[in-house]
Amino acid sequence: MTSLNIDKKHILLLLFTIFISHASAKNNDAYIVNEIANDKPVLQRIFEQCSKHNNCPSYFKASSNNRFDIVQPLNTDKAQVIIPFKSQLTNATPLRNPIINSFPTKHLLTQFNVKESAGVDHHNYPVSMVMPLEYGKYSDTDSFYILNAKGFIVPAQFEVLNRWWGKDNSIRHILVHFNAATKAFVTTEPNSGISEYALYSTEVVVDKANISLKNLLPKNPTTVNSDTKTITLSNDIITIKINKHPFEIITPAGRLTSIFQRENNTIDYSFNHENITFEVEEYGPMRSIVKVSSLTQYHTPTNIKHGWALRIYTYADSSLVKIDFQLQNSALNTAISAPLYFKSHTLSLDNFHSKKTQQVRADIIPKENIEQLPLGVIQGDNATVILRNFWQTFPNGISTNSNGQLKVELWPSWSKQFFDDRFVKPNIYWLDDMKQVYKEMLFDFSPVQTNKKARQLAKTFQHPPVPVIPQHYYAKTKATLAFGGVFPQSPIISNKARTPNYSPKDYHFGHRIIHKFGMDNYGLDLNRKHKTNGTGGWAYSKQHFFVSGNPMHYYDAQNFAQAELNIRPQWLSGYKDELHFNLLTPSTNPYGGKTWRQFKGHKAPTTTRKYIKATTLTARPRDDQHAWFYHIEHAYLMSGNKWIKDWYQFMSEFKKIYLAEKDPFTAKSLRAEGQALTIAVAAYKYTGNVTLKPYLESYIPNIHNKYLLQPHKIKGVKNKISAFQVGYLLRSFVDLYTEFRDNDKILETFKYYVEWNYSYGNFSYYRSPTDKSVAQKASCTALTLVDPVIWYAIKTKNMQYAEHAREFVESGIGGVKPCGQWTDWIGQFESPMYHYYLQNNFESKNLN
Repeated sequence: MTSLNIDKKHILLLLFTIFISHASAKNNDAYIVNEIANDKPVLQRIFEQCSKHNNCPSYFKASSNNRFDIVQPLNTDKAQVIIPFKSQLTNATPLRNPIINSFPTKHLLTQFNVKESAGVDHHNYPVSMVMPLEYGKYSDTDSFYILNAKGFIVPAQFEVLNRWWGKDNSIRHILVHFNAATKAFVTTEPNSGISEYALYSTEVVVDKANISLKNLLPKNPTTVNSDTKTITLSNDIITIKINKHPFEIITPAGRLTSIFQRENNTIDYSFNHENITFEVEEYGPMRSIVKVSSLTQYHTPTNIKHGWALRIYTYADSSLVKIDFQLQNSALNTAISAPLYFKSHTLSLDNFHSKKTQQVRADIIPKENIEQLPLGVIQGDNATVILRNFWQTFPNGISTNSNGQLKVELWPSWSKQFFDDRFVKPNIYWLDDMKQVYKEMLFDFSPVQTNKKARQLAKTFQHPPVPVIPQHYYAKTKATLAFGGVFPQSPIISNKARTPNYSPKDYHFGHRIIHKFGMDNYGLDLNRKHKTNGTGGWAYSKQHFFVSGNPMHYYDAQNFAQAELNIRPQWLSGYKDELHFNLLTPSTNPYGGKTWRQFKGHKAPTTTRKYIKATTLTARPRDDQHAWFYHIEHAYLMSGNKWIKDWYQFMSEFKKIYLAEKDPFTAKSLRAEGQALTIAVAAYKYTGNVTLKPYLESYIPNIHNKYLLQPHKIKGVKNKISAFQVGYLLRSFVDLYTEFRDNDKILETFKYYVEWNYSYGNFSYYRSPTDKSVAQKASCTALTLVDPVIWYAIKTKNMQYAEHAREFVESGIGGVKPCGQWTDWIGQFESPMYHYYLQNNFESKNLN
């Protein structure tokens, strides 16, 4: 190794990034501690390098308590860590004033907030956020770091969420993990419960000793060690050990077990299943994740070995461990399957120290004030356990006994399925075929804490702190939203509440036949639970959080997406089109159908077993005509939820069937085509599935264009075309255009539809695709077409098309204006391009 010359001047240069406050020091000497400056890793490396070569300055030494003392105090007035830019290292100048609510602008990507919602102070709570990046700028995450409002570097972990896979492979979004500190939110003080941070990116700052001064390690980083026998997650505070053969999970409160009680009352221990797979998804230093899973196996209609998956999350500097468990009924070894009936499912710890028997149950239909009902939390001397959405997804339970056993009752043996508005008569639960349900638990393995602290932690877990990115940064990066990422600046509507606000009508059925709460209701669009092809309405949007920055909208988006994944029977874990299609031939046929399994005709059976009396299909999957999955993408781009990515993995394989026209009766309507393309593009965006890419790139020229009709070169179905269906189709064309480089053919086909609407269609309802007459009256339903038309007009600089759309919105055509909200854009499905067009004065830039 080359000898290093770390002299007094060099050390001072590095230490000028840290300034010491009035000396909280021994003998009036200023010293730096990790808890104050978060700079122990830097000092540690400096000291290790200079010690090796015996050339450390005399004023720099390690003390016996693992702190590093500067025995010659620095003459500074305030403690402050400044940004370690190269230029600042070269020309280091002390900062005298603390940085409060103001961040240096050099290398600043964006400021952002973390908002607390549960009314609880937290000082070290793990948070995650999805951060967009500008196209073409970053290929790795090495340059990023975070500062808090005081200017301290906050240890953080940066993961690639997705890239521009179809273009230059640069990073599109990063998933950021760090531990936040935020004061409690007080509803009467709208600016309370907010902490400020900033994300920076700079070139690598390295000194002669290879000391990076950018991001910093936490005091207790979480690590993962994996070999053929074990996986160990540890952060020096807690350790979780996973033995692979035989499979077991050892926690500080004993062994974790999954107990599944079959329909016939026999016990199936999930962790004894064969073909268990292990995957380390994140390695730290702020968050580590290990996923373990075992696929469903179909034997007979009454003998289905349940599938399952779990994720274990550990965090830096924390005794918290999050565990998600997903129960699955999605067999790959049969073309059609059956509902999986069972009596209960429980997770158990066998060394939980509880001085008394405890139990908490969500066992009745909530009638009022669900947020005031007992929290799903139980504490012991060596652990506290919390179940999220305890009452919202009833029935649930947690119990302990004096023998050290803790049970998290995910499907409790003392209850049964709640269906729509009632508990069913049989003492039974069931999962429909192709259904997978996950629940979330938090374990705190810290020493015994007070009941108050346990309740506060439960409140925080239910409504965790939420990072909020400003609107202008979304607008600048153009990576997140539809239509190439455009983000019209929108007014922020103040709201005193940050958590879901339920009204009395949510607890009373009235005209509804489905209760708002319950395991198979909560979060779902209940009007389309049993009939996805109901008439009226248009696609959902859950983009409101991007606009408002209100955590209430974040929780709503996450709950809505989780309900879509948990309640509808819409996935097959492990499915690969090339491996499984010929055996399974799954399909979204027919219109409004009951299953995505194979379709052999309307009279052909869709299951190998009839439902038990008084039980039935819980919810229907979406057909292509109503495949409104936009909201799942919105939720994913807020949280980076790994379960959503699992679903996208499935969809990236499943949608090959539609793209290759392998359905028995491919849904050819323009809206079906648009919805199928949109979800296929989204699946590609978030998985980077290279085998899906050629299907997408060739779809328009090879599949869609073969159905174009003269004289307008547009596609109709059964000699009909409607503007609202064209809107869904063209929206998917925009998605395709955004993702790939060579896309002139997309614009060419796009033009045919825009020109037809401009010259003949006039935003009308159904008419012949070959008709040469001009429609005299628009349709309210054509709201879906306005934004794609404006996007095309701006892209091609043909503003007459945009003005045509504007006329429809503002004046109407034939006395008809579009449905929806057009006065402003607050995150709804319609009008983002319309408002972007107005805000940027494109109407005065007609370059045609």
